[in-house]
Amino acid sequence: MPNVLLKARRIAGRVKRHYFPSPEVAAWRHACRVAEQVPRFTPGEIQLDEYWLRYADLLTICPQWEDIFVRQTMRVTLPTDAPRILDCGANIGLASLYFKRLYPAARITAYEADPAIHEILTDNLRRNRAEDVETVQAAIWKENGAISFACEGADSGAVAEITTNTRARQREVPAVRLRDLLEAEPVDLLKLDIEGAERAVLTDCAGALSNVRAILMELHDFDPRQRNLPFVLELIEREGFSYAVDDLVAMPWIPPVAPEGSPFAGRAMCWALMVKAWQA
Repeated sequence: MPNVLLKARRIAGRVKRHYFPSPEVAAWRHACRVAEQVPRFTPGEIQLDEYWLRYADLLTICPQWEDIFVRQTMRVTLPTDAPRILDCGANIGLASLYFKRLYPAARITAYEADPAIHEILTDNLRRNRAEDVETVQAAIWKENGAISFACEGADSGAVAEITTNTRARQREVPAVRLRDLLEAEPVDLLKLDIEGAERAVLTDCAGALSNVRAILMELHDFDPRQRNLPFVLELIEREGFSYAVDDLVAMPWIPPVAPEGSPFAGRAMCWALMVKAWQA
C-alpha cells in the first residue's frame, strides 16, 4: 500500500507540473515555442516571466533559461546579503539577473567580450531593474591588453587562439587579467563561463584563488589531446577548494568524434560540465 500511495503522489505531481507550471517553466516553454519560428541569429525581444529581454539568438536563450531559472543550476548560498560577485562571460545577462534575484544587494561586475552582446547585456540589466550591475566589455584572460576574440554571435564567443570555431568573426577586444581582479579584493562568488580559457586563466590565478569563497564554472573540454578537466580540478584542489561536478553536456557537433571502427563510433569527444567549488 505505501508503494501504491507513493506512485500516486508522483503521478499527481507530474500532472500538476504539466498543467500548472511555475512561471519559470511557463516562460521556458514559451521561449522554446517562439524559437521554433525564429531563424537562428535573428535579434529580437521577448518577455520571460518578469523579465523583458533582448537577444541575439533566441535558440541559445532556451537552454540558458532552463539551466538558470528552471533547474537553478547556479543557486548558491553565501554568508552575506551583499556578496561580491564576478560574472565572467556574462552573455546577455541571465546569470547576473538570477544572482540579483537571489541577492538584491549583491555587488556584481559582469564581463562580456563581444561588443554586440555586451550592448545587449547592458540594456537587459537596465530594463530589468539591475542597472547597478557594472558591465565591462572585455575578455577575461591571463594578461591585460588587447586580444583577438572570435565573435560567434550568440553564447559561444571565445578567445581566438583557443577556439575551434573557424567561421566566427574575429576582432580585437580589451582583455582583463583575472588574477588582478582577485588580488584587488575578496570575491564571494566567481562565475566563469569563458569557453575553453579556464585552464589558462586559472593557471595564472594560482595563489590568488584563496581570495575567492566559491566558484561556479562552466568547464569546457574541446581538445581530446589535452584535457582541461583533470588539470583544472587538481589545480583548484591544490588551492584549497572542495568541489562537485554535474550537468555534463556532450557536444557531438564539435569535431572530433570517436572514429568509425572504434568501439564507440560517433560519440562526442568534446563537452562542457558545471564545476561547483568552495573553500574547504
